[in-house]
Amino acid sequence: MKIYQVGVARMIDAPLEAVYRVVTDMNVHIGILPRQFETLEVLQGGSGSGTVFRLTMNVMGIRSSLQMRITEPVPGRVIREQDDKAGVTTTWTLKPSDDSKHCYVDLMTEFPSKPGLAGVVERLLVSPIIRSIYHRELDNINVYLTTGIAARKDSVHFS
Repeated sequence: MKIYQVGVARMIDAPLEAVYRVVTDMNVHIGILPRQFETLEVLQGGSGSGTVFRLTMNVMGIRSSLQMRITEPVPGRVIREQDDKAGVTTTWTLKPSDDSKHCYVDLMTEFPSKPGLAGVVERLLVSPIIRSIYHRELDNINVYLTTGIAARKDSVHFS
């Protein structure tokens, strides 16, 4: 199966440990999700490797749901969220700055590509939209970690 990748990166004005907590703790993570993420429901765990959560997105009127499992191929530095059934994998790569006061974040998702012309059209339309959503998510992380203001006030639902 062919895949395509969509990613963004930026420096966050906070140390790696703080960024790591926002990315891996679902109670905090929900507060930085852009509006296109409608729900985040924790199914198992809640923080770090082994956490399983269901995420519902609405992009351009198309609703999709993913059941993601978190692993940490490089503990504290590389966080992977994966839905094997959908074939979607999101990887967060965190790298501290030289002064350890900032953190470089690379956010990349691999999507399965539809065959033929449908796949080409999908990549052309979806990639810039996802990139825009991810830029907002990284901006929200930076705002939260520098001001304490969350982008949204939703609560996590535990099953």
